Amino acid sequence: MQNALTGKRVLITQATEFMGPVLCEVFAEQGAEVVASAADLSEPGAARRVVEEAGLIDVLVANLAIRAPTTAAVEVSEAEWRAVFAALVDPLPHLVGAAAPGMIQRRAGKILVMGSASALRGMKRASTY
Repeated sequence: MQNALTGKRVLITQATEFMGPVLCEVFAEQGAEVVASAADLSEPGAARRVVEEAGLIDVLVANLAIRAPTTAAVEVSEAEWRAVFAALVDPLPHLVGAAAPGMIQRRAGKILVMGSASALRGMKRASTY
């Protein structure tokens, strides 16, 4: 189904990380107007700002990614835990909270959350990831 997203505006977060580049490419190939954000979402207020700056969007692709830390589980510091959660967990409710009201009002929209398969099976020396 070619050009299935013609006329749709898609916000892709962390567009330069993880699956970001290929997501941008595929959505554009399908006719979407892609808003590619490379903003660091770990800063307070950043997620909401990114959505607001994108303007009216039909699709939010929450691509949350960092390179997996390689610290042994017994050596992980509180700072590492906080940094990983700040990058991979904390932004999601803020992204959804900023994007969903407009979608609900228009009775249209999609939110896609990209995750890692590492949650399904452990990775040696990547306990925080």
